[in-house]
Amino acid sequence: MQHIRNIETEQSKRDARWNAARTLADCDAYMAIEAQRTGAIGFEKMHDRSNTIKGPSFMRGYRSMVAGQYRYAREILGITEEDQLYA
Repeated sequence: MQHIRNIETEQSKRDARWNAARTLADCDAYMAIEAQRTGAIGFEKMHDRSNTIKGPSFMRGYRSMVAGQYRYAREILGITEEDQLYA
């Protein structure tokens, strides 16, 4: 039914990317995209009022989680800190 009405959700787009993966490199690229996506969502929501009133301890953990998502994406892609400086 979805293809008839041309309705695409974020989940269906991710499913299509995952189903198109044929090699391990494709899987790595998919995982890196997902890690960057979740990191971006976390970064976007970091300064929401509901999060900022939770206190400094929560925010340290939240920032650590967001940084971890980006670090994981860089690790999958083989990007080092030196590469990030020149990019």
